[in-house]
Amino acid sequence: MRSKIAGMANVEHRTVLGAMRSSGFFENLDEEALQLIRPTARRVHQPKNTVVFNEGEECRGFYIVESGAVKLYKESMDAKEHVLHIATPGDCFGEAALFLGTGYPASAAAVQNSDLILLRKDEFLQLLRERPEVSFRLMASMATWAHRLVSSIEALTLKDAGARFAAYLLAEAKTPKDGTVVDLGMPKQVLASHLGMTGETLSRLLARFESDGLVAARGRRVQLLSVDGLEEIAEYGSG
Repeated sequence: MRSKIAGMANVEHRTVLGAMRSSGFFENLDEEALQLIRPTARRVHQPKNTVVFNEGEECRGFYIVESGAVKLYKESMDAKEHVLHIATPGDCFGEAALFLGTGYPASAAAVQNSDLILLRKDEFLQLLRERPEVSFRLMASMATWAHRLVSSIEALTLKDAGARFAAYLLAEAKTPKDGTVVDLGMPKQVLASHLGMTGETLSRLLARFESDGLVAARGRRVQLLSVDGLEEIAEYGSG
């Protein structure tokens, strides 16, 4: 029994470290620094459609997405939901509240069954106070992370809807080639909000891409039929 428990603990340890290594938030940290941070982290399973935290809730730490997807959103006075971002594997969220010492600035909920890594606030901040060299490396990673987010925002504001959707499909395919199947993995309305468009616009684009022979859709699964065509739209727009 003890050996079984120890084996499970080792698997957990390796899994958490793997998720941390895959996150751009920690990309400037070496193995020694990751090993120091590891005790502050624990895995959390978040079932689909459950809330991770609510806007204004006291910060208990920040999260890395190991698997699944989490939407960050705000609700307007008329109870309409506005999706700010979809966090996918390797992404982190909730870090602003941790460093600013405030409540979470937005709500978060799983849009798929998700496994998350929670880095606990008090332990993580204590480590940074005790090991300033880790703090400096983390600042470098945060600067890189912020630059990527700005680039993502620029892509949303400067590209037309067709270009954004094409770029999303190509990015989700990882190594896109004709025949690759992309699982949208979330309700179309959530994805549309993430891409800065309405659900109706997303549906029209998907139908248009199908009629143009670029993709074939079956529910939430989209097969890429012409990567070259999608890359052209992602680069130059859909006209």
